[in-house]
This record gives sequence, C-alpha cells and structure tokens, in this order.
Amino acid sequence: MTIGQLVRSLPAAAFVLGALARPFTPEDLVQTNRFSDNVAVSPNSASIAYIQARYSIEEKRQYTQLFVQSLADGHRHHGSSHPVKIIEFSADARPNPPSAREEEEEEDEFTGGLKKHLKPSQPIWLSDTSLGFVATDPDTGKSTLYSVKNGKGRWSKPRPVVAMAVPIADLHFSTESGILAFTAEVYNGTDSLVETAKLDYHEKLRADTGQTYDDLWVRHWDTFVSSKLPQIYTLPLKARAKDHFKPKGEPINIISDANASGRLEASNSFTLSPSGRHIAFVAKCPGHDYAWKTTSHVYLAAVDGSGAEPINPGKGGASSSPAFSHDGTKIAYVQMAATAYEADRNQIKVYDIAEQTTVEVAADWDRSPFHVLWSDSQTLLVTYNEWGRNKLSKVDIATGAITPIVTEHSVGSVQQLPGTNKLLIDYSALDSPTDLYTVSIDDGAVNRVSQLNPKLTSEIFLSPPEDVAFTGADNSTIHGFLLRPPNFDSQKKYPLAFVIHGGPQSSFTDGWSPRWNLNIFAAAGFVTVALDPQGSTGYGQNFTDAIRNQWGSKPYESLMRSLEQLLEEHPYIDRKRLAALGASYGGYMINWINGHSDVFKALVNHDGMFSTVSTYYSTEELYFPETEFEGVPFDEKARENYERWSPERYVKNWKTPTLVVHSEKDYRLVVSEGLSTFTALRRQGVPARLLYFPDENHWVLKPANSLRWHQEVLAWISKWTSDEGASAATPIDESAKLRVQGNDD
Repeated sequence: MTIGQLVRSLPAAAFVLGALARPFTPEDLVQTNRFSDNVAVSPNSASIAYIQARYSIEEKRQYTQLFVQSLADGHRHHGSSHPVKIIEFSADARPNPPSAREEEEEEDEFTGGLKKHLKPSQPIWLSDTSLGFVATDPDTGKSTLYSVKNGKGRWSKPRPVVAMAVPIADLHFSTESGILAFTAEVYNGTDSLVETAKLDYHEKLRADTGQTYDDLWVRHWDTFVSSKLPQIYTLPLKARAKDHFKPKGEPINIISDANASGRLEASNSFTLSPSGRHIAFVAKCPGHDYAWKTTSHVYLAAVDGSGAEPINPGKGGASSSPAFSHDGTKIAYVQMAATAYEADRNQIKVYDIAEQTTVEVAADWDRSPFHVLWSDSQTLLVTYNEWGRNKLSKVDIATGAITPIVTEHSVGSVQQLPGTNKLLIDYSALDSPTDLYTVSIDDGAVNRVSQLNPKLTSEIFLSPPEDVAFTGADNSTIHGFLLRPPNFDSQKKYPLAFVIHGGPQSSFTDGWSPRWNLNIFAAAGFVTVALDPQGSTGYGQNFTDAIRNQWGSKPYESLMRSLEQLLEEHPYIDRKRLAALGASYGGYMINWINGHSDVFKALVNHDGMFSTVSTYYSTEELYFPETEFEGVPFDEKARENYERWSPERYVKNWKTPTLVVHSEKDYRLVVSEGLSTFTALRRQGVPARLLYFPDENHWVLKPANSLRWHQEVLAWISKWTSDEGASAATPIDESAKLRVQGNDD
C-alpha cells in the first residue's frame, strides 16, 4: 500500500458506516487535536517527542500536552505505538476570564505531583533517554529548559537544566558537541540576555507609551517593530551522572560581530552542523530597504561566536532552508533570484564550504521547492507544490534528475531518522487531519506513526475531494477540487460554495487545514469547489507570474469561465443558489466580483482589499504591491495600474449581500479596508454584516474566535442561498439609495 492509498483509506471507515457516521461540524474542527512546535527525533531514532494542542468548547480551556512515542514498536508491528503523556498544561482560553483562580496541583500518573503551571514547548532530545523542553513564565518572561529522563519505562519529574532571563525559541541541540542553540530577542547592540531583561524592566517603568521610527518597517504581520531583534545564542551543556545536564559558561551571541552595520535579524530557519560546531542561518541584510526588498542571505557561523559570514553575498532574493550535508562539508539551500518578489521560483543551491563555491541544482526544473535536505552525498530531498499536491522527491545533484517519493496529498515537515533510510513526515489530505508517518527513501514504503484524531475517521463523514479542471483565460487549464455534501444524491439540487484562495501566489492543496477547511462547507450541505486561477503556485512559474498587473483580469476571467463550465457539467448545482467566499486576495476578488457580476446570491469577504492605493500606504511589505502593480502609486504610469485594478472604482455596482470579516491586528491588509467595504455596502442599502475581531491578525487563530467565524459564515451563506433567500428580488434598501442620490441635509 502506498502512502497515498494509506491516507486516502483513513476516512473510508466513516464512509462505510453510512447512517452511523455524522456530518463534520465547526465544533469538531476547532476541537481537533493538533501538533504544535516541531517534532523531535531521538538520536538513535527510537522515539519521538511532540507537543499536542487541544481546545475544549465545554470547558473553554486550551490544553498543551507533551507526548513521547516509540518508533521501534510502530515499525515492528506496522502500526503506531501508544504515546506517553509526559506533562499537561491547561489554561482558561477566554480573553477575559471572570477570575484568576488558583490552578490546583494534580497528581499525574506519569510525572507524579507535577505542577500544571509548566506549559511545555520546543521539545529537544539531550540523549537517547533524556528529553528537554522549555517552559516560559508569562509574568516574568523568563524561560527555563527542563529535562525528564526515562528510566525503566518510567519518566522522571522535570528537572531544571538552565534558566534564561528572557524568552527563548527555536531550540537545537547537538549530542556530538553538547551545544545548545536557540534564538532570543535582544536590544540592538546588546549581547547579554540579562542586560536585555534589565532594559525590559526599565521599559515597563516608563510613564509614556510613545514609540518613534525613522525608517520602515514600522510594523510587520501583527506586531509593531521594536528596538529588539532576534539573535542566535549558543551554550554548552555538560552531561553529569545519570544524564543530568548543566550549563557550562554563559550564552554567546554568535552573530553580534556581523551586526555592526545595522539590524541583522536571524530567522528561525537555522540549523546545526553534524559536528555541532557550526550554524547555518538566514537573515535579511542590514539596511533601510526591508519594506521593499526581499533579499536575505544564508550565513555560516561558528558556535563559539568567532565569526558569521554570508555564503551567498551580493544580489538575489529571499533565501531559505539551509541544510548541512551529512559530512558537514556542504550546505544546500534555496534562493529566489528577484530582489522584490516574494513568489519568484526558489532555485536549489549547493555551497562547498572549503572551496567557497556554489553550484545550482536542477536549474531547468520549473517548480519551486520550499524545503531541502540531504539524502546522501549525491542526492537531495525536496518538498514542493504541484497540481494541488505538496510532494516529496529526490533530486540528483549532478544531473538534476527528479525522482518522486510521495506524490499524493500534502507532505509538510520532513526530517531524516538518523542511521536509517527513513524519513519522518507530517502528512494530511483534505479528508484526513495531519498525522506523522515514516517513509522509506528507497521505495516509498510508509508506516503510520500517530493518530491524533481517531474519531474523525471512525465516527464522522469527511467528503473525499475530486479533481476538476476547466479552461480559463489564455486557454489555460484551471485545476481545483470539488467536494460533495454527505448523503449526496445527484437527482437533487444543491447550493454552491465557490471558495477563492488568498496569496494570490498560493494554491488549494489536498491537505488538512484548521482554517478554510473545505469539508466544513460540504458538511453544511454545499457542493464545494476551490479553483487555482492565474497566480496560483504548482503549475509553473509562468502561470504564477500571469497575475502580475492582471489582478481583476485573467484570474477573474478564469474563475467565471470555470464557474460556467462547472454548472454545465454538474446539473445538480442550483444556479440560483451560488455563494462565493474568499480571504486576502480572495477577499479582493469578492469585492471585484461584486462590482462585475450579480451571479452570486451571497458573498463573504475575509480581510480583503478595498482600495489598491490605500492598501499600498498602509501595508508593511511594500515589495508586494510594487511588484504586483509594477511600481509605486506616486509614479504616474504605475498609478494607472493601481487605479485600474482597484475594487473601490466599482462600488456603485455592488448589490450582492456580503459578510465582511476583518481583524484589528491585520497589518497586511489593515482593518480600514474591511470598514470601507462595509461602509460602501450599507451606505448604498446593500444587505451586509461586519464581523470584527479585535485580537486576531490576518488569520483567525483562537479556537473560540474560529468557532464564531464558522457560525457567522455558514449562517450567512445558508441564509442567502436558502429557497427563500435565493428567490428574493435584489435586496437593496431603496430608502438608503434615495438618501445617497438626494441631499442628506
């Protein structure tokens, strides 16, 4: 059985149960067990450790659990071994709990008297039998690395290894050198973590809250930029008797010497060499062009802090995914060529450390890998998006030949199991939540490791996706997925949920997601269709680039042409009950559709763009609009492009009932874009509803907020695609329309 067959078979249990299986609900989705942080593999590949997150609607609590699981048993019995819970933390998930009650100490069957206030994160193996994890005090901000040891099948109580004065993240540990590496945010020009903690304390004593800026960025994603910057620290750990680890010396900032010319911000994309003596990391070059340039470099640094230098200096775009060869002599990574385009093709590079030379691998391959690692000295492993799947393949360094390993569904993170020919991957499908699997590099043989949500495959029906393809603009093939409702009957008529992805340089893939999960709409009774128009990834770079300065043209034409073909080929879809939904660029397209078509009975715009011009001046990543619209809006020629594709120009044509969703901490598309959309709708008398989240960013991440999002969205599209809503005349408030035409005074 291939891995594709294995994962596709998971929902089959629910399928054969027929009437015993119940439909999937938003409550099921938000209470799904999920992986949090990276999965840690023990040095001998015998065990893994992972953090599992779980939310309870009834209790209104978020649970964080640290598990250890044996891989050996799973391999031997061709199934998954039983995970052992090491520690559990829970907290009231409400934004304003009614009271700060004391957490009781509970006896834990595995740890014995462990206080529940330790919230585990970032598991790392310190030896084959000792596991480390980090707990950060929310009041003081101090992080402590704890260790637990497995002795005679029983895990010990957590024992503190080292305490840090500030929060730490992105932990790596080399059992070869005993070096612990991590990132910490420190004030620019400050090396000592203690000094940063002291400065933090004095910041809290300030009477004012003002912040000043002389350059961009001012803010990024969902936070305002501070005078802190992430740096990489190393600290030797010494193993004492019975695997009790202690720090040796003080943490060293390994990139401070390379930081003299400005902010050198290390990303979490760093890795230790096999010997544990060097680190490869990615950072944007210090400068004043952060907001309109994507350029970043791969740096090679010694763990003793003796120096950090870029291995790919000069021109180029964003770099990512550095990986040392098994002998530590080479570094593979990917880099884009364009310096201001976040969706350029990632090109595979291999750098020889001794020779200081770089070769490009598979230069003619028209796919964009997003993760690279080594299989052996002659072969790389890459993950990439292609035709709705996130695939895994081998790449021959010398010839560039591509040999597929996993070609179905969606491969997420990948890491090699030391001393074996196997990989540990997280893997999912549109009808199967993310779980862990091992895959043979040689023949693709697969073994399931985890099953976080057995009820979703035994008690709940999840609609399997069907590939669909239509002919769009430029005679191009528009690929996507179709999901049918439970208990589907082709003789009946069904409403349509037409989902449009964001990005726009992204795609719908056959993979599980806690956001915009297509099965939610199918389970609510909608035929659900998600298509990849121009701008989507996985179909070659030319197809991705085809959206540039064509935002309301080729993608819109492809979507509407595909919709008409869909309706012709699937007569069970009711033409009178169509709803369209989209987020980010998808939200832009919802506004564009509202100005150019009245075929839909309901629209949902999540964090969409209202005005291309206002968005330019309020967003943070200026390289995005400058590339998409070929310039800046204060250039006369480029201004025409911005104006041409601005949904605001067509507000007078809007008449479709629209749900507008926007969040306060969305700094990619600021909340005024949503408020402007809502104002334009209601001032013209068009039925609309605004769903506002004061504590979310471009995504709705908190479980309770996600549940509310789903309730509002499903209620909206169900209302307007019901028999009553679909048969209603154009629902414009004529009195509001008259007020617009007349004198409001």
